Formats: sequence, C-alpha cells, structure tokens
Amino acid sequence: MHSSGFLILLFVISSLLIGALLKVFMRNSRLPYTVVLLLIGIIAGGANHLGVFGQDTLVSSTFVQVGHIDPHLILYLFLPTLIFESAYSMEPHLFFRIAPQIILLAIIGLIISMLLSAFAVSWLLSWSMGVALLFGALISATDPVAVVALLKEKSSRKRLETLIEGESLLNDGTAIVFFSLFYGFALGTTTEIKMLPVVGEFLWVVTAGLLIGAAIGWGVLWIIGRLINQPMIEITLSITAAYLTFMIAEFLHVSGVVALVSLALMFSTIGRIRISPEISHFLHQFWEVMTYMANTLIFLIVGIVIMAHTTFDSPKLWLTLGILYILLTIIRSVSVIVLMPLLERIGVGINKKKATVLVWGGLRGAVSLSLALSLAQDTAIPEQLREQILFLTAGIVFLTIVINGSTMEWLLHSLKLDKLPAAKEASVQKARQGLDVQMKAFLKTLANNPFFNRVKLDSLASFMNQNYAQKKSSSIDSMYSEKPVINSDEARVAFMRRLLEIERSDYWRQFEDGHIGRQAAFLLSRSIENALDNNPVIAPRQTLDSVLKVPTPPKWLHKLPFMGSSMEEWLFTHLSLSYDIARGFVTAQEEMRTHIKALQPDEQTGADIEDMIDKNCSQAFSFTRHVSNEFPKLITQLQSKSVRRLLLNHERSLIWKMEHDGILEASEAQHLIDNIESQMLKMRREENQ
Repeated sequence: MHSSGFLILLFVISSLLIGALLKVFMRNSRLPYTVVLLLIGIIAGGANHLGVFGQDTLVSSTFVQVGHIDPHLILYLFLPTLIFESAYSMEPHLFFRIAPQIILLAIIGLIISMLLSAFAVSWLLSWSMGVALLFGALISATDPVAVVALLKEKSSRKRLETLIEGESLLNDGTAIVFFSLFYGFALGTTTEIKMLPVVGEFLWVVTAGLLIGAAIGWGVLWIIGRLINQPMIEITLSITAAYLTFMIAEFLHVSGVVALVSLALMFSTIGRIRISPEISHFLHQFWEVMTYMANTLIFLIVGIVIMAHTTFDSPKLWLTLGILYILLTIIRSVSVIVLMPLLERIGVGINKKKATVLVWGGLRGAVSLSLALSLAQDTAIPEQLREQILFLTAGIVFLTIVINGSTMEWLLHSLKLDKLPAAKEASVQKARQGLDVQMKAFLKTLANNPFFNRVKLDSLASFMNQNYAQKKSSSIDSMYSEKPVINSDEARVAFMRRLLEIERSDYWRQFEDGHIGRQAAFLLSRSIENALDNNPVIAPRQTLDSVLKVPTPPKWLHKLPFMGSSMEEWLFTHLSLSYDIARGFVTAQEEMRTHIKALQPDEQTGADIEDMIDKNCSQAFSFTRHVSNEFPKLITQLQSKSVRRLLLNHERSLIWKMEHDGILEASEAQHLIDNIESQMLKMRREENQ
C-alpha cells in the first residue's frame, strides 16, 4: 500500500499532464476546457466505481483518496488562488464603476435566488425550511469560469466580463456567509431566525473581511515597496498574503472571500506603483499559471467526488434534479429581471442581451460542491438528507457546467456578442493595416540580405497577403455577412478610446524606464481612467488642472512661527510631483500623436485630435516654463534627479543585454545590477522622505 501523500502527489502530476495534453488537443475545440475536465473526472470516477482499475491497485487507491478529500481542503487550497487571481486581473477602475451593479447582484440577487430556491426544493422534497434555506444558500453561489474564459477568447466585452466575474467573486462570499448563518437553524440548534441580527451579522462579516484584506494588503505592499526587482520575494509575499488573508478571516469567522477580493484590489491599485515594474507582468503570468493549475485540479476532483459520493438509484431524485435545474434557471432569470430597472440605471448600465448572458452564465461550481461535501460529512444531519443534498448539488453543478457552459458560445453568437462593436472593429482593422505596412518594410530589409538573395520578393509578398487574409477571415468579426454601417460618432469615440489606452500604456512604460516616478505614473493613469468614463476626453484634462498649476498659499501663513520652512518644503514636494507629471504628460501626448494617422477614422477627426493634443502640451509647457522662471533651483534639482534615475535604468538594461548576449556571465551581471539597484533604492528612500 502506498501512502496517501504519494497517491495525492501522483494524482496532481497526472492531472497536470492530462490538462496540458487536453489544452494541446483542444486548441480548435468549441467545448470549454473546464467542461471537458469535468467530464473526464466523471468518466474516470465512474470507471473506478465499476472496478475497471481493479481493487487496491495504485490507480484505484488514488481515486479513493481523491474521492474522499476533505471539502475544507478544497476551499482552503484552491479558493485563495482562484479568488485572488480573478480579482487581481480585473481592471480596478472598471470594477469600481460597476461595483453598484455587482453588489446588487451579489447580495440582493443572491438573496432572491436563495429564498426562491429554498421554496422550490422545499416544495419538491418536503424539506424543512431550515434545510431548504441552507441548500438555497449553497446552490446560489455562481462559478462562471467557462463563461468568462469564452468572453475573453471570443470578444472584447470588458464590462460584461467584469460584471459576471465580479458578481461571482462577491456572491461566493455572500453564499458562504448565509450558509454559515443558516447552518445552526438547519441542524435545529437555532430555533428561529430574526431579521435584524442576521442583517447585523452579515454586515459585520463582510465589513470585517474588507478591513482584514485591506490591512494585510497595505502591510505586504509596504514591505514590497521597499524592494527593487526581487521577483522571488515579491511573488512569495503575494502568495503568503493571499493564503494568510483567507485563513485569518475564516479563523475569525468573517468572510474569507471578501477579504481576498479586498486584498487583490489593493494589489491591483496601490500595488501597481509598489510592485517592481520589472516583475509586474511576470507576477500576472505567475498567478495565471496558478489559476490554470487550480482549475485543472479542481474540475477533475469535482468529477471524481461526484462519482464517489453520489448514489444514482433513485428515479425520484433524478426527476427532481431535472425539475430543479429548470427551476433554478427560471429563478436566476427572475432575480435578474427583478433587478433590471436598477441594473439599467446604475454602474455602466446593462441591456437585454447582456442580461441574457448573465442569466445563462450562472453556472455552479466548486464552492457549491465543497459546501455540500462539508454537509455530507456531518453526522448530525440524517444520512438520507445528506445524500439528497449531495446528489442534487453535484447534479446541478454537472448540468450547469455541461449544458450552460457548452452552449454559451452558441448563445454569444446568437446575440452577436461574440463580435466587436462595429466602431471598435474598424479601429482594429486600422491597426492591422498599420501592421501590414510595417511588415512590408521589414520584407524589404530581408530582400537585401545576402542570406536570402535566392528568395523571390514577390513570393514572400504573396505569402504575407495570404497570411493576412487568413487572419482576417478567422477574426472574431468574420461572421459579418456584410460590412457594418459605422456611425461617425461611434467611430470617433472608439478612436479616442484607443488613443487613451495608448497614452495609459505609455505612462507605465515611462515608469518602467525610470522616466517618471511612482506617484506621477499613478496619478496620470488615474487621469486616463477618468477620461475614459462614459464619453472619452482627450482635452481638456480637468483632473490635471489643479496639478498643472502653481499653488499660491496665503502670504500670512509664511509669517506664522515655524510655518515658513514647512511651506517651502510642502511647495517643493508639490512642484516636484507636478513637474514630473507635466514631463510624463507631454511625452505620452507625443506618443499618442504618432498613432493618429494610422488609426484615424477620417482626416478631420485626426486633425481635431491633433488640436486637442496641442492644447494639452501647451498647458503642460506653460506650467513648466512658469516653474522654470520662478523656481530655477528647484528645476535644476528635479532634472538632475530625473537624469540620474534614467541613467541607472539605462545602465541596468545594458547589463541585462550584455548578459543575454553572453558578454557577461549571470553572476557577474547580477553583481553589477545589485550595485545599481542599491543606488535606486537609496534614491527611492530620498523621494519618500
């Protein structure tokens, strides 16, 4: 007999191998990855149940170990990874804009679904209201992994993705809170439920979770902010923070899910300027890999657990399952329809097509099954009741993932949500045309290369044209039967949004290159987020008006004791940041300008945008000239500091290149980089003083 630890390790390795092979073979498949994993888990678990793998063999023992895994382990092992990555990868500004809709769906929507589900299951199986409410809470937690993956792959509906994913994140926490509140009522240890104490406890659990996540996030980011380019330490701290946050919150009996969301939002906002820019992209990739592995394992485990714990010999339960699936779909529709008047008016609004995706995307997953498994192991609950709850939960998880998940692509296509909006597609086509021009220029350089002198230029050109045509025909908008009519206003808005995204990216590039400081990058990026709200604005930038203006404190303040030096210090700090912002602002405006001709929908719109950029640059230059004239000593210090920062970043880049080219060995390069980063850290501390 092999130890349980060895069997679990064997399962993990085998699962990751199966997942990798599945990804390769499913490259062009329309079935969601998680749906196929669940089916494989069910088939494998069923085969083991029928004795296909023998008795007490290595394989069968592995299935037994996995099939009887502690449900709390599923929550504590996988949930921190899935919740943290999901919240961390969302665009925070968009999340906060949609937050009213997310909160409405995750709390009020879940309460509606929970109550209606409780009434439905009580009517179907004559359960007590306590047990029915407990089941209603656990079955209302959504898990739209397959849906969000499809949206990311098939279209660019950021707002819809954020709404669905945000609702899932928060309603998982809400469902777990209500599950805990109704547990005693279901067992009979609590004889009655009073509305006011339940509401009070719910608010406490959620608020405390938010505060714990924010506190741990602030503490960890404070440590990370004092590091420079330490990928192992910074990534390790992010892992520690995620699991520690969840464990502390759960230990204190508050919402671990809400705490994780709070932590992740701290990382995606404040963390953007605290985490070393050199590893920011790597950190995102690391958590994506973690999530991929967690999803691979959890859906295989769910399939095996379903077969290990569920009995299938009751025709009545099968019929109940079918009816309950239909009723839950109707209940999901009711909860969205009831809230539609509000959903249309708050946040970023929602239309009927997106509401349909919201309804059909209400899949159930690991959280529901984990809660059901925790009930199945509680001997205080009658055995028959435990089996019924587990069977129905497993069945609903299976049906929603397989039916809803596998038909979501068809639904998106039917609603034409698998296509980019016409104006945005026109903008993408402009970008493709620009790419084509650059590729042709590159082709000419190849034609003059003596190592390719026997290749005919015409054949390469035809190959490029064929490749471009294939990309165009396989694009997500190739299903347009005819060229869509694009409203000029829509084209203008899409063009401006694209330019603003370019501007925002340039700010973070400047930050990475050391051209601007952390605070300047953060404030400039925030100005773009405000400019992107509703109708995009290139100019004027009202959010920067107060920054690009020399403050004039009252003269009498200088006469107060000890205030003179304090005012000068405050003025120096304020002007330093403003000058940094002005310099970065002008650089980004010029970067935007270089893309106008390639992306403009028409010449007049391009000319209008040029005028707006000129106004922005004029505002920034007016400020810098005034500061240069009034505070020449300050400007000298600022420019000197900026040049030193740029030189250090450039020197480090050259060392990395020399290491890559083999001129320096890794240890030699690292020694030089350590010296440079010590100087960078010293400069950062001086800036923070």
